[in-house]
Amino acid sequence: MEEPQRQVVNQQEEKARVVLKFVWMEKNIGLGLDQHVPGHGTIPLSPYFFWPRKDAWEELKSTLEAKPWISQKKMIILLNQATDIINLWQQSGGNLTSQ
Repeated sequence: MEEPQRQVVNQQEEKARVVLKFVWMEKNIGLGLDQHVPGHGTIPLSPYFFWPRKDAWEELKSTLEAKPWISQKKMIILLNQATDIINLWQQSGGNLTSQ
């Protein structure tokens, strides 16, 4: 008797990931952290930090450093993204259509 062929389905499990969120306004830009958990949605990890009212980048850095489960590599990536977003906001004067 011939044994039926078995199909092995290799599904890569999607892991929870930390994402940078932002709120683009005319006079401020807000930066915040969320954690996306597959199958469960998004969980806020921080409030929004608003630039230039406060040093949003430093507040974001402190928040990331307080979460030891976020790797140094991921922290650097998120802070670089925050820098890029703040710079883009400053260059555009808060106006998305000015470019």
